[in-house]
Amino acid sequence: MRVMKLTAALLGACLAAAGAAEFTLVQSVPEETVYGSALAAKPVETWTEMMDGASATLDIEQYYIAHKPGEPMEPVLDAVKRAAARGVKVRIIVDKLMMGESAGPLKELGALENIEGRVIDYRKAFGGVQHAKFFIVDGREVFVGSQNFDWRALRHIHELGLRIKSERAARTFAAIFEEDWAIAGGAAPTKRFRKPDFAPVTRKKPEAASFNGEPVSYHLSFSPVKSRPASFGAEIKELLRLIKKVKKSLYVQVMSYAIKDYDGTLWFELDKALRAAGRRGVEVRLIFADWTMGKKDDKYIKELAKAKNVSVKISSLPQHSGGFVPFARVEHCKYAVADGKVSYLSTSNWGKSYFYGTRDAAVIMDGESMARALGDIFETAWNGPYVEPVDQDRKYKAVKRD
Repeated sequence: MRVMKLTAALLGACLAAAGAAEFTLVQSVPEETVYGSALAAKPVETWTEMMDGASATLDIEQYYIAHKPGEPMEPVLDAVKRAAARGVKVRIIVDKLMMGESAGPLKELGALENIEGRVIDYRKAFGGVQHAKFFIVDGREVFVGSQNFDWRALRHIHELGLRIKSERAARTFAAIFEEDWAIAGGAAPTKRFRKPDFAPVTRKKPEAASFNGEPVSYHLSFSPVKSRPASFGAEIKELLRLIKKVKKSLYVQVMSYAIKDYDGTLWFELDKALRAAGRRGVEVRLIFADWTMGKKDDKYIKELAKAKNVSVKISSLPQHSGGFVPFARVEHCKYAVADGKVSYLSTSNWGKSYFYGTRDAAVIMDGESMARALGDIFETAWNGPYVEPVDQDRKYKAVKRD
């Protein structure tokens, strides 16, 4: 064991010396639950460390900002303020749809020197929302994950994200940020991005990285399909490719799974891919949050659970001992593990609009170390006290959110 640890440490050092990217897995653990991986860092500590390390720029793109005095977003917003006070240029994008939450924090931050906030009307631009959650520090590292800038996401919701120390990753995300920043500033949306003047992290040009001292390679992809540079991966295409290539096992945890889109149209791309994997003999295990049940998609989820080699469980996190917390106590992760080797971590829920009308981002990683870590998190949930198999006879009721 000591030899293995030493070998991993030496390999990690070699990768770092060679300029490879470095991953940190970041998990938000709801209080009073059994969750919490020893291989994952905590979001508040990770975010504030990154922000306190900024020396020139801090670009933040979020669905919304929700702050409550005394709650965990306070040290994060304080870190943003400290960065601006040091002379760091801070830019913040939030979506128009969620300005009921964001207005107060955005006004407070925007009143400070070196901080500029913009609101993007992504529904007008592409039909969805700005749902990605990422920020870029000094063009050298990026954080991306399911965590919104929401105090509840740091204390009462199960989330997963990644810190990626990589200039290529930062520049790849920056290309997306700059386009959305321009739209938020009044520019007309464009389907044609300028050709990048650098090598973005794509499936054809992945980047070597390390996680926990072991090698991983990865590439990035984005939604919606129509708003990204041509060389950047389209998330839905990369996800479907992953599912098509899986041979033995596919484990997925995602908040919601929708066949019927917001406009009433039916969408079966992912459903067909999951069923086809099961028919090939792949063990498909899916965990969805209880928020997805009690609505129009129940029958489709029940039907999927009947498919060959497909098992579906619904997770319901217990309420907090301190009382009901609105829009919280939910599984909000969005990740998958294929064959114990390939991992996918995203900001997207699984529905048509998230891939075709909404701004989202995903990281696809090839390496057993990350797959092991995410697999352990999945097994904790799959075998834990909060999940139950889909009940074909139960008439599910919508969960109270507020």
